[in-house]
Amino acid sequence: MTVRRTASAVAMALGLTAASFAPALASDDMFVVAINHQPDTLDPTISVNTVISRPVLENIIEPMVGLDAQGNLVPGVLSFEYSDEGRILTLRVREGVTFHSGDPLTADDIIFSHERTAERSRIYQSRLRNFDHIERVDDMTVRMVFSSADVTFLPPRNLSIVSKAYYDRVGEDEFVSHPNGTGPYRFVSYTPAQEMILEANPDYWGGEPDVKHLRFVFAGEDSTRVAMLRAGEADLILNVPFMERDRLEADGFTTAQIAVTPTVSVQFTLNNPDVPWHDVRVRLAVAHAIDADGIVEGLFHGVPGRHPRFAPGEVGYDETLENYSYDPALARQLLADAGYPNGFDMPLIWWHGENSGLRETAEAVALYLQQVGINTQVSSLDVPDFVGRLRAATANPTTEDWVGITPTPMAEYFDPTIALAFTYWSASPFSQYRNEAFDALVAQAVQTVDPEVRGPLVVEATRILHDDVPQISLWNNMAVYAMRDGVHYNPPPRHLVRAMISEVTLDD
Repeated sequence: MTVRRTASAVAMALGLTAASFAPALASDDMFVVAINHQPDTLDPTISVNTVISRPVLENIIEPMVGLDAQGNLVPGVLSFEYSDEGRILTLRVREGVTFHSGDPLTADDIIFSHERTAERSRIYQSRLRNFDHIERVDDMTVRMVFSSADVTFLPPRNLSIVSKAYYDRVGEDEFVSHPNGTGPYRFVSYTPAQEMILEANPDYWGGEPDVKHLRFVFAGEDSTRVAMLRAGEADLILNVPFMERDRLEADGFTTAQIAVTPTVSVQFTLNNPDVPWHDVRVRLAVAHAIDADGIVEGLFHGVPGRHPRFAPGEVGYDETLENYSYDPALARQLLADAGYPNGFDMPLIWWHGENSGLRETAEAVALYLQQVGINTQVSSLDVPDFVGRLRAATANPTTEDWVGITPTPMAEYFDPTIALAFTYWSASPFSQYRNEAFDALVAQAVQTVDPEVRGPLVVEATRILHDDVPQISLWNNMAVYAMRDGVHYNPPPRHLVRAMISEVTLDD
């Protein structure tokens, strides 16, 4: 079932020419990966959604630090060291690393990457709330200075390293359209909404990968990716629907599943005081009306995990916290106590286009809520529109009144403190929640480097969330990969869904 494409056939079909520093493919073997979305840009320093851009682009342009097999931060193209109680972060360039263009990686590239990303990426800007300035120490070293310690900066790995010399030589348009990094793969071509072709970097500092010629195919429909694998048109597919895992294994395909962010949740818009769910009793009624265990077992074959907030092994995991029980009678009583004995109507919007299972979850939630008198109008929004509505709900609380089925940052996120700050801290542009005690705990946790000290702060903050119910955790995402015989891939847990093909090994 090995997938093969000739370089000449691909080039003729797409009308491609070799790029200035990317020679044409020389082998008949093309490893095909089917992925559910394309990058929003070919320049990660300006990406507005790293969830969809990183799986492909990380193969070309590396983040400043790497991950080990357990998902922990380790030195990559840069090493890192904190000092002055977490207020100074020193970054040193790995010796001998060059960009695909041939330019050596230096301290000037770190500064250029930081300044470009800080100017253009709102995600990166949010990591710089306590950042003061960056200093060039020498040709291979920079120092990032913070006004106060901030544990939210490094774990998301939001700074991708690009070349200043290359930018100065080719200009903005070529820089964006022809990505140039230090990663294990070089860019060859990109056809929007169809595919991206890469080739192995023989000079990669981490060693040349097993897969030499690589084609990412962008296939948004879950069924399409599964069909490609079955037909021998893909060697590896990402985001396998949970209900397909057992069937693929039974048919001889290999699967791997890794616990990753996000947590699929019911998320309330809370800043409008005139909606029923502004009352905590109503939110708690919704929590008790939904059989989330039934959703996980009945719809998704028990594949996703289910934790009330954070997962075992994470900083601030609280083993005493329990999921809300499925109790329709209690839900009806809570609704009556809140003044809604006959229920109410409620918009229910699910986040479309990024994670599998949200549509099925929204439909199941609607049926459960109907049993206690809450009638929902189920609809969906694509990711950019949903994010826009979420921002609007924060800025204009009296004009936005809906409830969402969303992929919420919570368990298996980069760091639990970051999840709390991103989703619920009142300083976040995405927060629908206002609680002074919670804000104070998060502000303290953000500045607490020692995980032994930070953990109890996270526990106390999550208990506030659990009692106040601004969000109901339904299930925790599990990234399921499927591959043909002879392909082996086990990405690290936590963080985002990854597709680092340099970590794929092939049987001879």
